[in-house]
Amino acid sequence: MRPEETSQAKDKPQANETAEFLSQGFANKTYDELTSAELTEAKAVARKMKIDSLRVCADPGNLPLSNDKREGFDNKIIDIVAKELGAKMTYFWRPQIDRGLTRQTFDNHECDVLLGMPAGYESVLTTIPIYRAPYVFVTREEDGIDIEDLDDPRLKELRFGVYQHSGLRLALAKHGITGGLDVHVLSHDADLEPEKQPWRQVQQVVDGELDIAGVFGPFAGFLKTMRGEKIAIQPANLMDDNIPLEFSLALGVQPTNVVLKYMLDDALERGRDEIKKVLTAYGVPLVQCSNCVVSGDIPSHGTYFTDRQEKARRLYLSSLSENRDGLAKDKASADQVVTEERLDQWLDDGADLNEELSNAVIGTDRERAAFLLDRGADINALNLMGLAPLHTAARERDSEMIALLLERGADPNQLDRDGWTPLLHAAFRNHVPSIETLAKGGADLDKAAPSGATPLAIAIMEAKFFAANALMDAGAKLDEPVGAEKLTPLMMVATQPLKSGRAARFNQGASSVDVARRLIEGGADVDARSTKGVTPLMIAATHNNPPLIGLLLQAGADPEVKTPGGQTALDIAKANQSDAAVLQLELPAKIPGPRTNRSERGAEETPEKSSAAMMEVK
Repeated sequence: MRPEETSQAKDKPQANETAEFLSQGFANKTYDELTSAELTEAKAVARKMKIDSLRVCADPGNLPLSNDKREGFDNKIIDIVAKELGAKMTYFWRPQIDRGLTRQTFDNHECDVLLGMPAGYESVLTTIPIYRAPYVFVTREEDGIDIEDLDDPRLKELRFGVYQHSGLRLALAKHGITGGLDVHVLSHDADLEPEKQPWRQVQQVVDGELDIAGVFGPFAGFLKTMRGEKIAIQPANLMDDNIPLEFSLALGVQPTNVVLKYMLDDALERGRDEIKKVLTAYGVPLVQCSNCVVSGDIPSHGTYFTDRQEKARRLYLSSLSENRDGLAKDKASADQVVTEERLDQWLDDGADLNEELSNAVIGTDRERAAFLLDRGADINALNLMGLAPLHTAARERDSEMIALLLERGADPNQLDRDGWTPLLHAAFRNHVPSIETLAKGGADLDKAAPSGATPLAIAIMEAKFFAANALMDAGAKLDEPVGAEKLTPLMMVATQPLKSGRAARFNQGASSVDVARRLIEGGADVDARSTKGVTPLMIAATHNNPPLIGLLLQAGADPEVKTPGGQTALDIAKANQSDAAVLQLELPAKIPGPRTNRSERGAEETPEKSSAAMMEVK
């Protein structure tokens, strides 16, 4: 699908303000990289900016949030925002469950704004939260069902519907409720087949096909207020203290588009009253939220106290069977277990053998997969999503399924429909056992995606440092330039400042400094140049990354090297007003003694570090 025709912004003040902002070196910085003074400047620019058009990416089939007829409340909210900005709005329609949604839509210049993004979502810069909504239980009013908690025995007896990838489904599983569930599978074509949209489970309750459904609150409020259905809605957000069951939603923009974020923030605040009317009309259950544009009356759970470090380590370092959290096959009910007899019946009735194999891999059922392979399923066939079983297993972080498939002859280097190998998927999922299993099974450690990115490059660019370390352990090339700009892994890691949040550090594994140190000790060239003539040190200066600057200087990086335009790393840092980077780059001049390039020393020698540089690295 193509975006509707857009017009280019021609407003003179916008061009002048933008030029002024870019001239100060802010354009390529993310929100987290900007100083307080720079953020204040960005706010001032946002108040003066004018735009003629606003390109919006939205899901074409996800009522009541959005659809291609613009009937969802997200559509109505962005209408209000566009009106406040005085901008013409155009859409690019794309299902939100598609892989690469945030990366590809922005990189391909398909849109400026993404609708319905979780506030604080890592891959984008989000606006102030618009509202906060809970998961809810939905029943028919006439049934008078009131669920006490997630251990309520009736939840195991009622005809119960949940949807795929649901936080409530995970919470229920933790409380032992896995059997007898009607699981609504999310679909890429819900715009063409509306019955696949998640709100339809609420309709199943209305129609008597289900006794109860556990859904995200807006799906239920939509039927109650917009369609007048007689249903009871009970918030479930206070029923679990570990798995979040309430979420704040916002608009998303490119991580470097700070000015647009502030423009949208201001527009949301100005349109507050109209936005509240929209949310009320659609019956969105609203949780109390002090920083949201519209707050509600439903009590908020507040902070979730979880052992995030241990959970992250289990997720990324353990096999799937060790990390099932109550979803194990032996806890399923009899009707959920797919036996050989049931499979034979399905196949006799015309089920596709290869699609059943794909389903078995998605269901992490190795016995079923082996049975289907024995029946003649094609182990390398691509399913409807363009994935072979090995790709799917890697995406599911199922290293044991990967081992089975490799043993049965799966191609470890097969490309999916997008040109990705199983190892690229495993690296993107940051899963060490999958990477180790694929490496032992013959996966090409350096086979790149169509973009030119190798598995190690993907791991570093996405800050998946558990994966980066596993790939280096397996023997991936440490100095392989990739892509049109010929960026080395060391250049890529120079773009990754240390994360300030504990949760972000847990999910990464090692730090960016740890990865850079391993690359340097493995022989990476600290003065390598990209096709644009920039070095790792210049990139670290651009991204205001003092720890990486200190490490590179101590490893012998030459601070006097210049770009084709004649700038040193220090010049770049000063132009960007990156005070911390300037301080770090000026520090070596005050410390006596020569620097030594790691590549000129023996492989076992470790670079010396001054106490000042060590403090910066730590």
